[in-house]
Amino acid sequence: MTNSQSLTVSTPRDVDAGADVRALEADWHQALDLRVRANELSATSATTYRAGFTKFRTWAEGRSTVTDDTIREWKAALIAEGRKPGTVNTWLAGVRAFFAWAVGARRLPYDPTANISGASRKGTSTRHKRSDLTNDEVRRLLAAPDRTTDAGKRDHAILSLMAYTGARTVELHRADLDELATEGGQLILHVRGKGHSEADALIVIAHPQAADALHDWLSERGEKPGPLFTSLSDRSRGQRMSLQAYRAMWLQVKKAAGVRDRTNSKTLHSLRHTAISNAVRHGAPVQKVQAMARHANIQTTMVYYHEADRVENPAERFISYDSDSR
Repeated sequence: MTNSQSLTVSTPRDVDAGADVRALEADWHQALDLRVRANELSATSATTYRAGFTKFRTWAEGRSTVTDDTIREWKAALIAEGRKPGTVNTWLAGVRAFFAWAVGARRLPYDPTANISGASRKGTSTRHKRSDLTNDEVRRLLAAPDRTTDAGKRDHAILSLMAYTGARTVELHRADLDELATEGGQLILHVRGKGHSEADALIVIAHPQAADALHDWLSERGEKPGPLFTSLSDRSRGQRMSLQAYRAMWLQVKKAAGVRDRTNSKTLHSLRHTAISNAVRHGAPVQKVQAMARHANIQTTMVYYHEADRVENPAERFISYDSDSR
């Protein structure tokens, strides 16, 4: 990459050395590739980090130094553009990853992101923005795929796993056939946690409908090693089903099921959200729900309990203006 102007990091007063950030970028990419090959980082995370840092570098064109406030200005600019907190934090993660590597590799003496907080996700501590699906909508969605076809069996298996295990789309996207196993008489799927390159978490496929749907797909898929869910198109048959294909499948199934969604808040992730909420409403203990949802922080799980209790057992029911009431 050829640049007419260098971009250096402004260092504390006791450090007088500066380094061109752009000159380090290629080396950082190589370091990311090595971490992927060493199973320390997923390829998806590496791609996300690169994209985030590229966003920052492009914005910073014309600047000569990077300080804490430079990062804050970029963050503020993204927020002013109307970028969602999740998007801002995803891109910021790439910038953090770059500077953490550069400092750790002794290529830079100072990390300007060290004291930068992420964009606030207002309201997410008490409410979820994604809409739950009704029981009828879930049943209609599961019935929508044509299970006389290979694609229908595959799509039905994906939807069933999400509806009955709370699986994430990305977990199913990254799952391989050899990560299916039987333990304690239960069919399980080892999955990779967020940002992990190894299958270090598990999904228990306990519901008969989910297990039956998966077996139906496996009978068509065959025993060839590789992705659990594969593309069936002529151009990419047998390859890993892309995330774009998951989204396209969802839109097709949602339309076929007649699910109304004027605000586009009922996404494929809503199936996971609905599965967790359903387990909560039916009395599953919080620790078991946390394990099922693979939440690192139990407070994330507790949001589901607060939402369920707020609607099903509201304080409003205790209000009374009868003459003999207190």
